[in-house]
Formats: sequence, structure tokens, C-alpha cells
Amino acid sequence: MATYSIKELSLLSGIKAHTIRIWEKRYGVFSPERTDTNIRRYSDSDLRLSLNIVLLQNMGYKISRIARLSAEEVSELVSKGSQYTSSSLVPESLFLHAINLDHNQFDLRIKETIAQKGLEWTFENMIVPFQKRMGLLWQAGTISPAQEHFSSNILRDILIASSLQLTPIKRRSEKILFFLPEGELHELGLLYFNYVARKDGFKTLYLGQNVPTDDVVEIAQKKGVTHLFTSVTLKMPDGFVSNLFEHLTHKLKGIPILATGHLIEVNVNDMPSNVFSIGSAQRFRDRFTSK
Repeated sequence: MATYSIKELSLLSGIKAHTIRIWEKRYGVFSPERTDTNIRRYSDSDLRLSLNIVLLQNMGYKISRIARLSAEEVSELVSKGSQYTSSSLVPESLFLHAINLDHNQFDLRIKETIAQKGLEWTFENMIVPFQKRMGLLWQAGTISPAQEHFSSNILRDILIASSLQLTPIKRRSEKILFFLPEGELHELGLLYFNYVARKDGFKTLYLGQNVPTDDVVEIAQKKGVTHLFTSVTLKMPDGFVSNLFEHLTHKLKGIPILATGHLIEVNVNDMPSNVFSIGSAQRFRDRFTSK
């Protein structure tokens, strides 16, 4: 069973750490275990409850009322609700198509938006919040893993096809190696930034999911790679991210490493100076124009 620090629980749920502490003290919403040094550690059930609380608050419920309910009653209320699917930039129908496993309609809605606003706008303003909400619903037990994987696979195909169709206007000398570390399978962010790099004329080498670190080092050296790009979203063992970057930095003599994903946000202050957090296409481009 995984455990989470208050910072991780806050990032996953969107509830401020200060608010979590107040809810614990005032309402007894959470009862985290404590380490020998009195650090709070939250469980999977705490995470599930926090996600459901967020969904209920979006539906208009007050925390004072939610706190009087059992975890089972909270889950039951969430399962009966529908307002949690609304978002100003994510049409409710998109969630409906995903939950109903309607491939044609889901695919059509995404492609229509890309045609109107472009892939970058669609990914950052519609797909990212859609995926975050689907992830919350999955972790809260409101949808099945199959429904979450269904939409992810369609989006993956769209990103791959879009990258293959690109004809860059200009060519750059930098070569970027894209990879996910061992144990990491969430590929959409990596595919998106590979698209952005190819669109801007960068040479890219895409390795995909679950790549051993030593293989990354060997290929980067053989192929004359100038930058690495990775994404770390899944919860990993303590120290995984810092150890990964320290190893790559040592073996590849400080080569710039661009990184995205939830665990990068969590560990942003503990990364070597050659590692840069990238959360948008503009942030990616700024990295190469600010030198």
C-alpha cells in the first residue's frame, strides 16, 4: 500500500496542505499515521477520500456536511453525481464518450478541436485537464481503469499520427532523446513534447516507455544526443527521481535534461542544476531561446 506526504496529497487532490491540516483538526476528516519524527503519512484510502471530497465540493457540498458522512456515503454521493464532469474548457460530452467507450465520437471531438484551435492548444487546455479529471475519477473508484485506458490510447494514436505528419519549416542542430524511465508507462506528455520538438525542427530520438537508465546513457553517447527529455508521473520509491537525474548527469557530463510530469513538480527543488521542469510548449521553447 502506498503512502503519501501532505505535499503529495495536496498535489494529487488539489487541496492546499494548510486546508488539509485544518480539516484534520476541525472535522477529523483524515487520521494520518505519523513517522518516528512526527511526519504525516497518508494512505490510499485518504487519497481516495480527498479526491471524492473535491468532486463533492465541485458539486456544491460544504466540507462541514461532507465531514459527517462515512467514506462509503461519500463514494455513493459521488457515483450519483454528474456535475464533476464539467469544466470550462473540457466539454461534458468528452467525458460521456470516454465513459461509454464511444471511440468514434471521442476521436471526432478531439480532432474537431485540433482542427479549430491546433494541437498545442487542444493538448494543454483540453486534454491535460481531461486526463487529470479522468485520473481523479479512476483513483476515486468512480470509473474503471478500462475507461481511463480507453481514452489514453485514442489520444496516444492522435499524438503519434500528428508527429508523423509534420513537415518542419526550419531545421535545428540539437538532437533530443525522449524516454520514460523504468516503471513509468504514462506516455502522453512525452509524446506531446516530442511533437512540439519535431514541429520546431529539432532532431528527436523517441525510445518510449520503461527504458533502463544504462540504455539511455549508452544510446545518448552513441547518437550524439544534446538533450534528454523524460516524464515521471507514477509514484516511485523515495529518492528515485533524484537518483535518476544524478546518475544521468554524472554519466553524460551534465547534459541538459528536460522533464515533465507530477513527480517532477513534487521534486522540482531537489533536482540538479542541469534539469529543467517543462510544463508547456512555451516553456520548452523558452528553454532554447533564453540561452
